[in-house]
Amino acid sequence: MKLERNIGRLDQALRIGISAVLIYISLIDTSIIEDPMSSGILAFVGIGNLLVALVRICPLYTVAGINTCRLS
Repeated sequence: MKLERNIGRLDQALRIGISAVLIYISLIDTSIIEDPMSSGILAFVGIGNLLVALVRICPLYTVAGINTCRLS
């Protein structure tokens, strides 16, 4: 079974931007969120979202039947 890309360029750019902010808040500037549990959750979400953006395949989009890629 071959997974097809289902994340378009705009969606990818937004995900990368949001991921960068989440990673910055949770791992780099720890004075913003001082709770280690909240910081860990944000880091996990940020890194996961970044990986999804880089491979351009979102499992939740696949299950929901969503595709933001342009049709050729």
